[in-house]
Amino acid sequence: MPFSPATLLASLERHLPPGASGALCVGFSGGLDSSALLHALAIAVRDHSHYRVRAIHIDHQLHPSSAQWQADCEQAARAAGVACFTKQVSVPLDSGAGTEASARTVRYAAFREFLEDGEALLTAHHADDQLETLLLALVRGAGVHGLAGMPACHAFGRGWHLRPLLDVPRAEIESWARQVGLRWLDDPSNRDTGFSRNYLRHEVIPVLQKRWPAIVPTAARAAQHLGEAAELLDAMAAADLAAASVGQCLSVSALRALDPPRRRNLLRHWLRKCGARSPSTRKLAGLEYDMLAAQDDRLPVVTWDDFEVRRYRDLLYAGPASPAAPGERTFDWDWRSPLSLGEGLGLLRTEIVCGEALARAKLPASLHVGFRRGGEELQLPGHARHRDLKKLLQEADILPWWRQRIPLIRVREELIAVADLWIAHEFAARGDEEGVRIVWEGRPQIAATR
Repeated sequence: MPFSPATLLASLERHLPPGASGALCVGFSGGLDSSALLHALAIAVRDHSHYRVRAIHIDHQLHPSSAQWQADCEQAARAAGVACFTKQVSVPLDSGAGTEASARTVRYAAFREFLEDGEALLTAHHADDQLETLLLALVRGAGVHGLAGMPACHAFGRGWHLRPLLDVPRAEIESWARQVGLRWLDDPSNRDTGFSRNYLRHEVIPVLQKRWPAIVPTAARAAQHLGEAAELLDAMAAADLAAASVGQCLSVSALRALDPPRRRNLLRHWLRKCGARSPSTRKLAGLEYDMLAAQDDRLPVVTWDDFEVRRYRDLLYAGPASPAAPGERTFDWDWRSPLSLGEGLGLLRTEIVCGEALARAKLPASLHVGFRRGGEELQLPGHARHRDLKKLLQEADILPWWRQRIPLIRVREELIAVADLWIAHEFAARGDEEGVRIVWEGRPQIAATR
């Protein structure tokens, strides 16, 4: 497919979702591809007032010339009549993911933060990039979704991420750029074959093209077919999810009733909707076995990245990995100010009320906050005897893995409240007494789904 402002505009209007605002933001590195995209886009929308174009340049600070590259990008954008915003980011070099992947992660996090409501982020990924993506997915053993490559448009941040050049070979982009006299930056890291994409680009794909000259458009077509197959799998999974879901959970009985391939398709779909990175084939097989084979009284858990899947009774629960059990951790809490309980546990704060909650007159200036040690008892308002806290938590259907993570509030050694669930009879406000209500803000899902 040839490249020009007219073909770019046609691709833009073909892929841009109906709800888009008309605001377009170009991810602008200053290289050949993004320079051609920015300048062609500025020409293409010149007579279309409903489009508004701006650019953003991310400085990864990985090269000594990165500050100069930023200045060059700002100047190039001005020449195209486009406002250019810049942002410096820090790339973690010890994450274990590699420099290439880490830089991509922080770059897209910056893009997502920058994007406005209804705005579309445009990146200059082209047909050659799609071939590289397909080959990388193939050598990593990806499934249909991975082999489908990069989508032309998908929801992103508060708007969309659009790749309007996916059908265009890089040679066509470079030909147009040279015809119009564009200048662009040359990042020397693009020649470093230590990076997987560069190795494919410089060492592998030229050999493939020598044997199969049409491999770039052919791969783009294959990715499109695989994308359609992925959509069909998603449609089947969505129908299965509607039948198997209980709130945000998944029924184990319903999973058992599905054939294994269909069950795994549903599990992958559900996990993506829960915000997880798709697990490896081995991890998914382990999850499937552990969750379906366990006896009803077992509490299996499978974790990867910072995510976990747990089973309780007939349901699977998925979400961020549970915080470490607090154990003996304690806090002295001036209840007039919020108290952070640590990552994943939210915070405690109070509200002044009348005739309910804890009697303000009975509270000292500082309360003691800790967690279960075992053997705790509580006399609830209106009850004649103390109840075992373990039994109260079971009757309230509190998820077992959260029972050790629920904050307990004491005056000295006396238990007066269990988070925002229960208070002690002796400390309850009565009549028109001023009361102090405890609020557990950011409380995770601690109760079982029914």
